[in-house]
Amino acid sequence: MQDDAGKKQKEKKSVLDDILGNAISSTKKYEETKTGLETKSCKSCGAARPSDTNLKYCDFCDNQFY
Repeated sequence: MQDDAGKKQKEKKSVLDDILGNAISSTKKYEETKTGLETKSCKSCGAARPSDTNLKYCDFCDNQFY
């Protein structure tokens, strides 16, 4: 009786190991990528401003950028 119970437990563990191994190997690996939009920030309030705009004043605190 002990042999049957031990054998079933080993089979369950083996199946679980196979499932987990497959899940880990098939999981997508994500890399850190740089976004296409670069921003500058207002020196006064820290609000973001796209670098390709011609804004002269901050929309939030009216601080002059240039």
